Order: sequence, then C-alpha cells, then structure tokens
Amino acid sequence: MFKNIVKFRKVVSAAVIPVMLGLSGTAFAESDIIELSFSKYLAKRMDRISAIDKQREEVFRDFRRDGSRQAQRPRDRLNNSRFFQTEWANERLIPNLDDYSVPALIEEMMKRGIEEASPDGFNGRIVLDITELRIANFPLAAINSFNSRMKGVVKHYDENNNLIAEHKVWTALVPKFTAGRNYQGRDYAYLTTSGTTRVGPVAAEFTAKALEKIFPDYDAPDLVFLTPADLGI
Repeated sequence: MFKNIVKFRKVVSAAVIPVMLGLSGTAFAESDIIELSFSKYLAKRMDRISAIDKQREEVFRDFRRDGSRQAQRPRDRLNNSRFFQTEWANERLIPNLDDYSVPALIEEMMKRGIEEASPDGFNGRIVLDITELRIANFPLAAINSFNSRMKGVVKHYDENNNLIAEHKVWTALVPKFTAGRNYQGRDYAYLTTSGTTRVGPVAAEFTAKALEKIFPDYDAPDLVFLTPADLGI
C-alpha cells in the first residue's frame, strides 16, 4: 500500500492552488507522482465544497441515502440492509471519514488508476488541472448548475520533467447502471440520486477519462449507479 503525503501550498503567480501528493512504495519511486490543481474560482471555494460533501458523505454512511441529515427518514435505514455488501466508491477510496475531502477523493481515484495502469512502476508525473466543476442541485450556488460536469487539463511529464503529452478533458455524467443490490466490481458505485448532489460521480467519470488519455490501452474504473429503495428496481 502507499503512504500518502499531502501538501497544500498557495501559488501567488498563477490562478491555481496545487495539491501535491507524494507516493512511496514498491511500485513507485519516492517522488511526487500526482499534482492536482484547481482554478482560482474553485480553489477559493474548495474548503466549503469539501465541507458540504463531507457532511453528505457522513449521512450516506449512516443511512445509505443521499441528502442532508434533516431530510432523512426512519425508513431510509432500510438501504443499509438492502445494499449491505456493496463496496461504495468513497468508502473504498477513503475508509476513514476524517480523511475525506474532494481533493483527497480525486487524488485517490488517480492514484488507484496509476497503480493499475503501471503495476511495474511509473516513472514520471501527472498534473491534473481542474478548471470547472458543476453539480446539479448542489447546495452551494457557486457550483450549482443544470447538470453535473467537470472540465480540465491533464499533463504527463517524464522522470526528467519533460512534457510528454497534454490533453483537454471534459465530462458530464454518462454512467453504467447495475440492477444488482450488492456491487463489488472495479467501477465506482454510487446511488443514482448522488449524480445531482455529490462530487464523487462526476469525479469518477472525469478521472477515468484523464487516466485513459495518459494510458490509452487502460480501461479505467468509472461510474456505476445503483438505485435506492424508494425508486424501485
């Protein structure tokens, strides 16, 4: 397993706040493998975005239901037994809720992809710059929109810091669906209702596209939706 070292620093000369993720272990050299940055607009609001998403993640882990705690109903706990074997995306990537944030979630998705795509080691660096994040019905007007989408640029540098490739990445939600109640596949499982309320689903689609730009022969894990009880299956 990897030991994550996350460093936050402000860049005065550029409209980004990078998040550097250092990875060390048997598969990777001890170096900075992933650099995640946000536009100035998103960086200024990221603490609030993460706080809201973390609150909803806490509710989801209790009720297996999307939304605020005030909106939950006693019968929502039925989803706990209904999906009791499902390996949910956010819990797979960040088991400890105290460690949860939107940047951490995106970093873990990228890290998992790099590990799968390069099992013998990755000599280089990937820079992911997220310039747009919109979530339909997210309870923060700054990123609320008519649909959920992400936009940005992914860059691949070699071990000598030479730019190998640069790709634009854009995605809305184009999920797979499963009728199963207990999903344990390699894709990232979320409830269908989370597509309009949470960051995770669109982040899963976005990171899959970014990874496949860098590793063209790699089939990255992406989004799969399960249906909550009151919507029926």
